Amino acid sequence: MSVEEKLPSRENLTPAELQAIEEHKYYMSQKQGREVSIEEAVEDFVRNIKAAWLRDKMCRDTREELREIEQHKEKLAREKGQPVSRNVAAEEWCTRYAPIWRRERESLERNGFVSITVVVHNERGVHLRPTSDLARLASQFDCDVYVHKPNMPYYNFLLNGKPYMNVKSIMGMLSLGIVIGDTLEFIATGREATKALEAVKKMLLQEDVPANA
Repeated sequence: MSVEEKLPSRENLTPAELQAIEEHKYYMSQKQGREVSIEEAVEDFVRNIKAAWLRDKMCRDTREELREIEQHKEKLAREKGQPVSRNVAAEEWCTRYAPIWRRERESLERNGFVSITVVVHNERGVHLRPTSDLARLASQFDCDVYVHKPNMPYYNFLLNGKPYMNVKSIMGMLSLGIVIGDTLEFIATGREATKALEAVKKMLLQEDVPANA
């Protein structure tokens, strides 16, 4: 089998790989003083870059998992009212939360996502009732929806170094303490991701939200 036949097609590359290849294509074009084709970039990336890129990605993933464990350690200490060892926190996090964290994160990396940014206009912020409405709204669509708020104290997982909370988690959303003027980034992945984000935006802007067809 030839090298060309072994190279993956764009359809078989993850969004994270495609982004890395697009960046590699740019640098190749700059270095060679011409517009490098995407096929050339894919071939060079697979041959010369991908192994190191995967190692670097694994290191980033490990660092993010360690941050998750440290956050869980602090959470357990607050709940118990006493210090908790990292080993205890790591064991509980790996057993109870790691599978969900990895599954959600890998789904976003593998399938890609759409995003919107919304500034909260509600004078009372996003308290219990609007949080419940938001979670119920997100559940109506065939997709997963997550939110990022700067300096958010709690989150489900990190993606590209940014924390995200599952919008369908009422308690998780309440923990963010969203108030008027907050800038929120929503991301969604799935068949109805775009429709879900449009509905979320309308709700937060206090417009009528159409029922999901």
